[in-house]
Amino acid sequence: MKAKARNSLFALSAVILLSGSLETRGQVFWLGLNGGATYSWFTSPKADNLVTGDGLGWNLGFFARYGKRPFYQLGLHWTRAATDMKYFLTEDLVIEDQVPFHNFDLVVKAGYEMIREPMFKWHVNAGPFLGTSLLFSTNTFEIERDDMRNPQLGVAAGTGIQFMNFILDVDYQYHLTELFVGDETDLGIEFGSHLQHLTIKIGFIF
Repeated sequence: MKAKARNSLFALSAVILLSGSLETRGQVFWLGLNGGATYSWFTSPKADNLVTGDGLGWNLGFFARYGKRPFYQLGLHWTRAATDMKYFLTEDLVIEDQVPFHNFDLVVKAGYEMIREPMFKWHVNAGPFLGTSLLFSTNTFEIERDDMRNPQLGVAAGTGIQFMNFILDVDYQYHLTELFVGDETDLGIEFGSHLQHLTIKIGFIF
């Protein structure tokens, strides 16, 4: 009886995997959810006495994908992160704090599946994004929401793998638009900063 039960369970699992594979082969439209950790940073080449570091945060996303090889994807990403800043007023007087922000980005990508098997896939993708940057708390530098330049335009690229319906993605985003509005007269600092993100996400596609 135990052997029959094991055989029945094995047969049922095989049928489920086979039916899932057949459905994926015929499917050309998918929806997906993903989220993970974001490493963010920006440099400020116009500010000699400003040191910018990096920060950690998280990202949540939703996307719709059409096609196989190639495919086209429209995604909405929400990133919350913070970046370290250190400003040297004099050699002995330093202001140091984090600049915390939200990013909401609408990303359009074209991609290609380098490997496409019934249960495993590997793809690369790239495309532009349009977004907005918002501060979510106060900071020592007194940078406010109105000091963020919006909308933000940038480029994104990434790669990812899919096993059955589970996905693992690595994405990079570069903001072509400068992060802050104004110059030294307005902010007290001339930044010239461009925000960048590196995100690792896991999710599900269906």
